[in-house]
Amino acid sequence: MRGSWLTVAALKIGLVAWTVVAQQSGSHTDIPRWCGKPYQPGYPNYDPGGELYPPSPSPSLLLNVQVVPRHSIYVSSETTGTFVVDAALSRIHGTPYENSTYNAASKRNSSSPTLLFSIAVESDDKPLVQNHVSINTTGNLFDFDLTLLEPRLAAYHVVLQGASTNGNLSYTATTDLYYLPEKTTGSVTKIDNLNGGLLFRNNATNGQFNPVFPFGFYTNYGGYLELSLKNVQTYADYGFNTIHPIASYSPNVTTVLAYMDSINLLFQYDMRGTYQNLTSVAEQVNLAKDYSSFLLYYTADEPDGNQDPLNGTSLAYDTIAALDKYHPVSLVLNCANYYFAAYGAGADILMEDAYPIGINATYSKWGTVCNATYGDCGCDDCKGDLSDVSDRLDDFTTYQEWLGGWPKPTWAVPQSFDGDGYWSRNPTVVEAWAMNSLSINHGAKGIMLWTFPTEDELAEANAQQAKVLTKAPVLDFLTGDQPKGVAIKGYPLLDVAYWVVGGQVMVGLANLDYADGNGTVTMQLPFSSVGITSQPWGSLGWSLMNNTLVVNSLPALATSLLILNT
Repeated sequence: MRGSWLTVAALKIGLVAWTVVAQQSGSHTDIPRWCGKPYQPGYPNYDPGGELYPPSPSPSLLLNVQVVPRHSIYVSSETTGTFVVDAALSRIHGTPYENSTYNAASKRNSSSPTLLFSIAVESDDKPLVQNHVSINTTGNLFDFDLTLLEPRLAAYHVVLQGASTNGNLSYTATTDLYYLPEKTTGSVTKIDNLNGGLLFRNNATNGQFNPVFPFGFYTNYGGYLELSLKNVQTYADYGFNTIHPIASYSPNVTTVLAYMDSINLLFQYDMRGTYQNLTSVAEQVNLAKDYSSFLLYYTADEPDGNQDPLNGTSLAYDTIAALDKYHPVSLVLNCANYYFAAYGAGADILMEDAYPIGINATYSKWGTVCNATYGDCGCDDCKGDLSDVSDRLDDFTTYQEWLGGWPKPTWAVPQSFDGDGYWSRNPTVVEAWAMNSLSINHGAKGIMLWTFPTEDELAEANAQQAKVLTKAPVLDFLTGDQPKGVAIKGYPLLDVAYWVVGGQVMVGLANLDYADGNGTVTMQLPFSSVGITSQPWGSLGWSLMNNTLVVNSLPALATSLLILNT
């Protein structure tokens, strides 16, 4: 987000005016920079720093044992919790592993493919779980009795103790478990740590946690939403299930949020202009946390691009978490690779906003080149094509793999605007659909476009897709599994992924070719299928023959979602 949105006033909800003086990240902080790089003529070219690099691989195999609660929080009305246990073999994370050990009694090497383990609260020897997992498996689920614990706001520190079957190798992993007192006002949002989606409960869900795929727009507050509640209703009537009002807010924000409650329009609460003022953050938490339609917090808007203080997002996160653990925290990162770990540490959900449409990816409006060390072309280190969206999501996944913690969900912020000297045009309708399709194919668990109001045809086009992605059956796949990418031989511009839930598979396709393909396209499926059930999105003429999907022609930038029985 650029232009006028980078300068926002303090919230006008009775807060005292404030100024924060803090050290920007990177070097040469006295010159104009974006993502740590100079972008105007006449400044030195230098390495901006802050880059994340892959860890050096281990010469020997490692066993990376991890444990995490299935849900980011549990509340006291729930009686059963679940742990997710991974025992993946790795070359970059874990403890040395040998797939066989020497048995002195038999004088033989005996295979040890299983990890025995127990999971217990650190301060209590009584196990919550005792079981085993096969080596080099992930996503193993183990239920436990929540009623053995007392609900409280503080985390329970949990330890997994594991050993090989012969006891010669031992492994330890730790995590935090939140078992909170019941919340009796407003909403509760939890993250599914297995599949990355959200579970949401409010007045409209009859006390049940339901999966949600947020799909909507960042929306102008001062020039649109606050002018009339009819504008809020107009937005909702498109069919979007979530809205992100863009701060700063005026004193009537409570009227607008109350109306969102009345129509069950979920909202992402924005602190972009104030997140470094922790007094303001605390007051805003108390303002937002008890609305029924409140989904999650949003603190920093492109802190990496703006070179905000490296600890700023974490300080805001800690302040929010101390007051409200019932809602997750999000932020958006703009840079390709600039202090990802430091800025990302301050959120539960990481959003990307690569905007590739209508840019000159190599030469900027400032009259300078754009590369890894210089320039700002509106999309950092981008090529200027649709795949910049999926590449950025993939990068976020890769960076988290390098860092080694449990991965945080990623959301996409696709482009629905032009201007500011960077973007010469709006996306077309089919480009908009392609960017959204790429986003879900590459693991995005929410889509919040920039920005509304937008062109009428783009509002309508995105609404059409929102109505499909946010409801069953597509919702069940997007929140019930992580997508698995499929490379289609001979079709480098076809982006394909699939999700497995129960006895069905959903296949997602985005054709990135701007030219129509008139020949028959075949896709050999990496799973067994007995038939096509439906095509919730798209109008391609698919058929299934010998476990191969066939379509007679593939229009430029075509998108499709296909559900099959297995």
